[in-house]
Amino acid sequence: MDFIIGLILGAAVVGLVVYFLRNKFVRNKTEEQSVVLLQKIRNVSKMITVEGDFSEIMHFEDVKDVFLSLVTSRKKAIVLANAKVLIGFDMKKIKLSSNPEKKKLILEHFPSPEILSIETDIQYYDVSNGLFNKFAANDLSELNKKVKQNIEGKIPDSELLYSAKSKALDTVKMIEQLVSTFGWHLDYNNLIENEDIKRIK
Repeated sequence: MDFIIGLILGAAVVGLVVYFLRNKFVRNKTEEQSVVLLQKIRNVSKMITVEGDFSEIMHFEDVKDVFLSLVTSRKKAIVLANAKVLIGFDMKKIKLSSNPEKKKLILEHFPSPEILSIETDIQYYDVSNGLFNKFAANDLSELNKKVKQNIEGKIPDSELLYSAKSKALDTVKMIEQLVSTFGWHLDYNNLIENEDIKRIK
């Protein structure tokens, strides 16, 4: 009789040890999964959702007075720039929290679309130097900078940012698919309730 009771007690102790070790293992594993998921989403870094093309023609002219303003020296150029503008989301600005017990990631903040890159192809036409007023390397650098600024100033008046906003929910759905491959669930109900995503469908 004592032997049977001993076996029962022994089995119970072993069962409890296995149960606690298993729970600890599962908890550790889900917490590791949580970290991996967060890292994978942030490692995407920047996601391009919209691409636009711009053209800019700029007439540059500079007049310098020399010899006590008795003589003027003029330099001028026509600048033609073709630019590719990439709009999207910086995934590092996403705010996520996790609930390992429920295998759930909570999307707390989704960033607004922004200009990720402006790639310019600049060509110069009708370049003429004055006798005492010639183009220098820093002049061309300054022209490139002005052209880029002009194109950047046109972007808010275009449809690019609005188009990128309309892709926000699609981007969230892509994150949701990534999360689901790990057997987790992405919760972004709070953003929909606050119309952070709903308003940009």
